[in-house]
This record gives sequence, C-alpha cells and structure tokens, in this order.
Amino acid sequence: MLKNNLKIAKRILWKNKLFSLINILSLSLSMAVGVILFTFIKATLDTDHFHPELNHLVRILTQETNEGEQTKWATAPLPLAPLLENISFVEKTVKVRLAGKHNLQTDKGDVPLDIVFSEPSFFDVFGFNLLSGNAQSLTNNTSLFLTEKAAKKIFGNTNALGQTVQIENLGSYTVEGIIQDPPLETHLPLEAMLSINSAEMLEKEGAISNISQSWGDFKSSTIYARLNSENDVKQLNTTLQNYNRRLEKSNLQFLAQPIEDITPQYKDIKNDANAGGSWEGIKLQLLMILSITLLSAFNYISLALARAFSRAKEVGVRKTIGVTRRQIIGQFLIESTLVSLLALLFTVPCVMILMNYIPDPDFKVAFSLDVTLILGLLTYAIITGLVAGAFPSWLLSAFRPTQILRKMKNIKLFRGVAVYKGLIVLQFSVTIMLMIQVVMLADYELKSSAIIESTVPANVLTLDLKGEKYNNLLNDINRLSQVETTLATNWYHKPMKLGKSSVSLNDKILEINYVSIDPKTIETEGIRLISGENFPDDMPLSSEQYVLVNEEAAKLLKSESETLVGQNLMLDSAYVQVIGIMPNEIIDEQRPLMYRYLPNEISTLIIKTKPDTELVAAEAIQTLWNKNFPEKTANLHNLKEHHYSGSSSGDRIGIFGGLALIVYIIAGLGILGVASYSVEIRTKELGIRKLMGSSNAKLVWTATRNFGILMLIAGLIGVPAGFFVGDLIRQDLGSNLVNLSFLNISIGFALVAVLGLMIVLSQTIRAGQIEPVKVLKAE
Repeated sequence: MLKNNLKIAKRILWKNKLFSLINILSLSLSMAVGVILFTFIKATLDTDHFHPELNHLVRILTQETNEGEQTKWATAPLPLAPLLENISFVEKTVKVRLAGKHNLQTDKGDVPLDIVFSEPSFFDVFGFNLLSGNAQSLTNNTSLFLTEKAAKKIFGNTNALGQTVQIENLGSYTVEGIIQDPPLETHLPLEAMLSINSAEMLEKEGAISNISQSWGDFKSSTIYARLNSENDVKQLNTTLQNYNRRLEKSNLQFLAQPIEDITPQYKDIKNDANAGGSWEGIKLQLLMILSITLLSAFNYISLALARAFSRAKEVGVRKTIGVTRRQIIGQFLIESTLVSLLALLFTVPCVMILMNYIPDPDFKVAFSLDVTLILGLLTYAIITGLVAGAFPSWLLSAFRPTQILRKMKNIKLFRGVAVYKGLIVLQFSVTIMLMIQVVMLADYELKSSAIIESTVPANVLTLDLKGEKYNNLLNDINRLSQVETTLATNWYHKPMKLGKSSVSLNDKILEINYVSIDPKTIETEGIRLISGENFPDDMPLSSEQYVLVNEEAAKLLKSESETLVGQNLMLDSAYVQVIGIMPNEIIDEQRPLMYRYLPNEISTLIIKTKPDTELVAAEAIQTLWNKNFPEKTANLHNLKEHHYSGSSSGDRIGIFGGLALIVYIIAGLGILGVASYSVEIRTKELGIRKLMGSSNAKLVWTATRNFGILMLIAGLIGVPAGFFVGDLIRQDLGSNLVNLSFLNISIGFALVAVLGLMIVLSQTIRAGQIEPVKVLKAE
C-alpha cells in the first residue's frame, strides 16, 4: 500500500509541476528560516557542553545584600579561591580575572583583544585544548596564550609561537600557547589569556586595580571548581555559608551554580553578559518557527484546494471501488510529506543565502550539519508536511462519490475562504509595513551619502591621540609641507567622542551631550553661526568661560522672554556664558549638543592635507608619532572612509529588506493559490458572463476586483503601521533625513500592491480565455 501511495504521489507531483515547484519553494524558504532559528536555539542549549564531566563543574556566584536589597552576581572575590581548595570534595579550582578590551599593537595598527588572566588549572577544569604550548607556561609573568582566531587575526599564516607583542597599558608579552577554538558556544569567550601572576605584578605597579586580596572588589573576577561528583553541589552550597563576609556597607554570601545551568541565562544574575540567550528568547524563536511554518502550510493548503477539482473525480472513483477515508487521508499526507522532504533539499542552499544577511558572523560557525541537526531537519520536514496536508486530506476525503460524480462544480470546498482572505490581508499588511521601511531607509542612505560626499573632503586624516598630550605632536605635524591645517577636536561636522553634562538655566535642569572642539574649526571650515560669535582668541586654558550650543539645544534651553545668546547657565558646577548658536550637525545629527573648549579631553587630531599628498603625509605623520610616542601604535585613518562609513543604516535596509522579501514571497505564493482557486470555482459564472456578451477585459476585471479590494484593505492596515514604525526609527536615528513623506510611503505600498496584483493577474487572466461551450456543456 505504501509503495502504491508513493507511486501515485510522484505521478501527481510530476503532473502538476508548477504547483509542486511553488509548494516546494515556499516550504523550503520557510524551513530555511526555521532551520536558522533552530540552529540558534541548538547553539544556545549546547553552550559549554564541550567540557568533560560538565555536571561536575560549578561557578561561584556572589549574593550581595545592601540595605535590605539583594543582588546576585556572576562573579566572586579572588580571596575565596584558596578557601575552596581546602574543601575535601573539591578536586580543582581556577581563578579567572576579566580585564576587558586592550589594544595589542602591531605594525598595521592596534588590534583590540578581550584579555583574561588565569592559571594552568584552567585547562584541567575546562575543555579548552591547547594546539601548541604547555599549560604550565601560564605561570610565567610574560606568557601570552592566544586563541586560533586571535592568532590568525594578528599574525595571519605566520607561526605565532615565540612572537613578542606589546599590549597597551599592560606591557610586553611572548606568545607561548595557542588555544583551540571551542567546538560550541561558551559563556567564557576567549581571545587572549595572561597569567594570574602577571595580574598581581601589574597591581603592584599600579597598572590595574588591586583586587587579588580584596573581598569587596569582586565584580571583575570569577572562580570555578571541579567537584568529585555532581551530588556534591548541594554540600558545597552548605559549606559556602561558612564563608559569608560582612563588609562596610554590604554582606556577601556565596552560591555554587552548575555550569550547565548558566545558559539559558537568568536575568536576575548580573555581570553575566556572555551567558547566551534566555528562555524567553528561545520561546520567541519557537513561536516564530511555528508562525512561518503555518504561513507556508496555508500556502500549501490553498494551492492543494485550488487543484482539488482535478482530484475530486479521483477521490470519487477510489471511494466507489472501496477505498476507505483513512486510506485517502494517508495518500494526501504522503504527498504533502513528500513535498516537504523535497523542499528540504532546497533548504540548506536557502540557509546559506540567508546567512549572508545575518549580521552575526559567529553564526556561520554554529551552523554545521551534524547528526542531531540532520535528524532535527528530517523531523521538522515531516511535521511540516503533515501539518500542511492535514486540512486538504481531511476535506477531500470527506467527498461523497455520488455527489462528486454527479455535479463536481457545485461542491463548496472552501467555505472558510474569508479566513484565508484575512490571512492574506495580514501577510500583505506586514509586507507593506516592511517595504515602507526599506524605501524610507534607502532614501535616508542616499541623502546621507550625498551630504557626506559634498561636505567632507577626501584629503582629511584622523589621528587617535590615545590620551596623550598632543601639543608637541601638533606643532610637528603643522610643519609638514603636505599639511594645510590641523585641528585638535572631538567634532568635525559630526561628533567623534561625546560627553554629557548637567545644564541649569532659570528653572530648567537638563542632561545634554557635549563635544570638545578646537575653536579654529568653525573659522577653518567656514561654518556660519545662527547667531552670536565664535570663541575668542584669548580664551584661558585653566577655566571654562564660554560655550556654543546647536539649534536643538537652544530650543530646549530658550525661554519665551529671553534670547539664549549672552545668557549664563550652570554647567555641572560652574557658570559659563552662551556666546553663539551653531547650526545642527551638517551630517544630519539632530541631537541637542554643546560645543566646549576642553583641551584635556581632546581625543583626535583632524589633519587636512594638500591634494594628492595624503599617502606621503600619512607616512610622515606615522614617523612623527613614533618619535613622540614610541610605545604606542598610531591609529591614522582617512576620515571619510573610516569615520563616516558606518553600516548601521545599510544593516537596517538589509534586515527590513530580507524580512519583507521572505514575507512577500510567502504571501505571494499564498495569493497565487487563492487566485487560482477563485478562477476554478467561478468558471461556470464567467462562462455565462462571456456568453451574455462580457468582453475578455471585463471578465479579467471581474475575477481580479476582489483581490484589488484585499490589497486596499492591506494598505489601510500596513501604511499606518509603516508610518508608526518609521517614526520610531527616525527617533532612534535622530535624523530629519528619515523622510516619512507621501512619496516614500506611496512607493512602499505600490511596490507590494502592484507586484501582488501582477501575481493575481497571472491567474485571473485565464478568465478571459474561457470558452463557454466547454465550460457549460455539462449543464
């Protein structure tokens, strides 16, 4: 029986090639999205599962009680570690001190690395493997262990072992070990590891804070332990109660958390940023998988019902010769499952294509076709096929042979068509909303690029000062023959480094961002103030007396009866005078902003070179930097290419565009099926209309009109939703260039509506080709 059903299924699929292909592509696209989300879920649940004897590993948490309020931290004080080592059922402990990002200096510029300090027992407790080197080398004060990925990023294909490198603010180290990249995600992401002994040495030198012997400074260090048995966790928690600490302002208690319980993360545990996704996120992803599967299942249902008339006679004949309803249901379920399994063949290529639009590059490592994933895909495909085929098989198997064979065209297969029309409206409403965002952001990107192109010269370099005193360097650079002007500033048409201060004027108290600006910037760049004047030439360096504000800040501070220029305002704890109002940022940053002259906060030199001398000037500036600051690497970039080449809006276009495309394809396939079904069930009506003299164009309009109404209803929902979401994006970007104009909204709606109607016309145009004789001869 199964063999026969498979034969019939293959013949039916081959006979209806177009509908089979549409179903396969629709299901493969939805399954690809499901696979991506499923892989994220799997990566989350598999986090840290590469450690041997995982159920024996624990992390020590700190519960801080301060004025009756309890806070749980994913960190612990380092002095606790020696006490744990004396507990009989604790096999080993390891201390990990988090140092954050530090720049490793190379000939090609700084490479930021996430640094941790640890000890040799790290490789005994955890499942991290050394590709080269010896764990005991980690006792040396100058040892550096790098991960595979970090070593390749720094040294390329060159052997990293034995290489000596300089880490900014931490000193010189020699690479003595390469750590294999873990096969799974981990809550302990590694790039570079130094010895815990070197941390103690740096504490003595004052280079880093002294926390090795402090119980109160526990928020940047963690302690892990390997226990004899997983049953010892409860006993360890009991023992830890003996090590409670009372500090000056708080009390500390300690808890043991199994490593396998870290991910999915608990939101009530602080300092646990790398714990991965939460249960709420997993549930949301599962809901998204279910939703997109149901959308594709709906498309399969609508297409199956659209072809139901060609199958009705088959069902009637089979029932007449004794086939049961259960057997017919089985036949249709086998067909839908076969379609789903065929769709699975297209799923992996779809995943690879969609992955190019995922901003997280680490996801590509997470996606691998292991046995678990393959079994999961097969299960997912079978379930999808069964869900998609359930309704058509149930409905078609209910046909009565006499009713089918007497008058097939009068059977109402799809009484619930309103529900499906409602779903089509919902699908296209979401697509219209997303498409409006795509059009709006594309318009923003074009306008922003045009402003940058016309405003920022190509021959401007930016040099990161890295907190160094820059006066001597500034004078040396100004002597270069290739240099026109040099500005010490944190603002050049757009903020490069922001601060925030409290501002009080009359009865207004506000928090406003500020930038430190070189007074020469306004004159050099030819910027015309809205009102007032620029900073005077004889400004004192010891105290701040004047500020400029932009138009947005002026709106916030201005009172009805006073002009802002000339007014004194309280800036933090000192009074300063507003002497001028700047135009809003030229590269469309509309946030309120103050311009202050704070030489000690300057972080950047802006260097404008003479035309066609940029490369020569860059080499000379590099030489001057090495002369002034030989222990640090110069970060010198072309301003336009480096600072204004951000891809945030481009990423948004990709995300919204990808979502719009996926939803549109699924919605388009769905409306294709319903349009085909509509023409099928109205052939008799359309034949009579043609017999009564209706033209071909009028017949097509008759068949298409209802779908046009559906598109208009979708627009009534999607356009306001698109406007609302677009306004949120405009507020997020803080830009008036995000244009929610009638033109942009109309383009977004038209792109969806016109393409949707073209899909409908691909089916309803058949209405004009109906031959009344063939349609009505059975009557």
